[in-house]
Parts: sequence; C-alpha cells; structure tokens
Amino acid sequence: MADVFAEDEPHLMVWVPGGPPGGDRGLPRDRPMGRAAARLAEAGVPVVFGDQLEDGTGTGVRVESGRWVDVKVPVVAVQDRYPSQGRAARWEALHAAAKAAGIPVGNGRALTLLCRDKLECQAVLEQDPRLRLPPVSGEPAHFGALLERWGGGFLKPRYGALGVGVGRVGPGDALPDRLPSVVDGLVDPPLLQWPVPPPSGFAGRVLRVLAQRTLDAEGTPGWHLLPPVLRDSVADPVVNAARGARVIPAEDDLSEDVLGDVRAQVLRVCARLEAVGGDAFALELGVDLALDADQQPWVLEVNSRSRGRLGVLARRWPDRFEAAHRAAMVRPLHTLWRWHGPDATPPSTG
Repeated sequence: MADVFAEDEPHLMVWVPGGPPGGDRGLPRDRPMGRAAARLAEAGVPVVFGDQLEDGTGTGVRVESGRWVDVKVPVVAVQDRYPSQGRAARWEALHAAAKAAGIPVGNGRALTLLCRDKLECQAVLEQDPRLRLPPVSGEPAHFGALLERWGGGFLKPRYGALGVGVGRVGPGDALPDRLPSVVDGLVDPPLLQWPVPPPSGFAGRVLRVLAQRTLDAEGTPGWHLLPPVLRDSVADPVVNAARGARVIPAEDDLSEDVLGDVRAQVLRVCARLEAVGGDAFALELGVDLALDADQQPWVLEVNSRSRGRLGVLARRWPDRFEAAHRAAMVRPLHTLWRWHGPDATPPSTG
C-alpha cells in the first residue's frame, strides 16, 4: 500500500517534542520509531509526530516515501510520549487541546499523574489484595521508626523517575526532607519503601515488564506482555544499569513458575489501572518488580512511559529479540487505529 496520504485524511498523532523522534530530520530508517512509522504508513496507518494540536488538527511530520515531511492534518487519537515533567506547561496545553477536541489520548493525563505519584498509585493497586506491594510511607516523621522495624529501606522521590534520587538507607542514617527531582533544579518530597529481601547472593534483582494494550479479532481488549528484562547486582541494592547492574533476558535465568507469577502480577496491575476511568485510557505500562528471597515478585512501581528495556536485549541478541522489539514499536499505534480510527468499532467488553 502507498505511504502517501491526503492532507484531509485522519491521522494518529504521537506527541514528541518538536518533530521527528530524536529531534533531527535525518531519515526515518535511522531510528526505531521512524522505521515503525514507515511500516505503519505502508500498512495504511498515517501517523504524525509533533507537539502542536489546535482544534483537532495536528502540525508536525510524518513519514512519506522514506523521508520526514511537514504536514498539518486532522487527528483522531494520540499516543502521549511527551515529557510530562520536563516540559510540563506544553504537556498540559496538549492535553487541554485534546480534551477540547474530544480526541482520545493513550496514557492520558489522569493515568500519567497517577503513575507519577507513587503513593497514590500504590493506594489504587492495594485495592487488589492479590498484588504483592512493599509497604510505603510518605510521612517523614515515621521514617525513623520504620527503619528500626524494617532494618532498612529505600528512600525515593515521591514523583521520581529514571532512578534519580533513589538510595538505600538504614537505621540512624540522615534522612533528607527533600530529594532531587527528575527535573533539574527541582526537588520532590521523599517516601520510604520497605526493602524486599533479595535472593541469596544478590544485593537486588529487579524486573521490568512492558505491557501493551491489544484488541483481538473480535474487538475484545487485552494486554500483550513483552519479554521481561532482568537487572541484578551482587553489590548495589539500587540495581540500576547506569550504575553497573547486569541486564539479561529474564527467561535465561528464571524458571517458568517464577515468570508465570511475574506475568500474573503484571496483568493484575494492568487490570487495576485500566479501570481508573476518566481520560486515563491505558495504552502502555512499564511495571517494575523485585524478586524476594523466595523468588516471589513484588510490584515496586508503574511507569506510564514505554521504557521497557527490550531495546537493550534487541541490540545484544538481535536474532532473539529484534522482531519482538519491532512489533512493540508499532503495536500501540495499531491498537489506537483499530480502536479510534475511521473504521473503528467500539471494543467488545467480552
């Protein structure tokens, strides 16, 4: 199918700063999202990238004949991949414009704000008693007593991301009343999280699982879970790849019983957050889990931005993971198109 579309054809929009993913013109084939957009265009799914939306019209760029082309087109649905904290004012304006035009947004404002607030998100997840969630507190006055009781804990920014400001603390340690924000120059209030006791021989073992919304042939919504990515360290309890943690396919090290438990926990998280309602249409969720000494997974936090770490595996083991990575880049937009495109029908509730 040709990848050239009329200017009045309905498009999906991906909110990214300024234009093409990556911030320069280049060629679509040079970046994973550009290659995904080219595949979607060839399949008849037009996608515009940018951060200008007014009266239901998106201004940005799309892939056309292997190049980025400036367009101004009608928008029927949005995937939000915009920096909600680093560019908060523009992000709020985009959501206001989408709401005014009645345009649905995948990972909408309410869901993003919920996932950002670790205490509020945990309160929602705690409504499912089958989920394993480490106890947390947002009351600094209680931190000292909790550390004595727990023998330690993780101090985290309440609205943090990307591992910024996270540290292991113990009884008697100095506890700051503010922690660095993911936005340079800003600070967040702290929260204290119970330290999941790691398996023997490790300082910590953490999984990231990316869940993506799907529609089956009958239009019934569901979730597709990408291969879990395992990070672990024998020395660093924060278990951050940037600090030297090992990153491997979880399937190479964990039993199917453990992986089945991980998947069950992630699907329960998805079920809770897809029920939030409002403008919180859940399209993608990144779920972090810690393994305890008995290899049971505990849900640490949920991210509304698609940092599934699968790209790391695809670069290291392309024969095993490149196809899954390519599919993951297009799946959310295929789902949006089937759900909200011009030929869409309301999803079945089963």
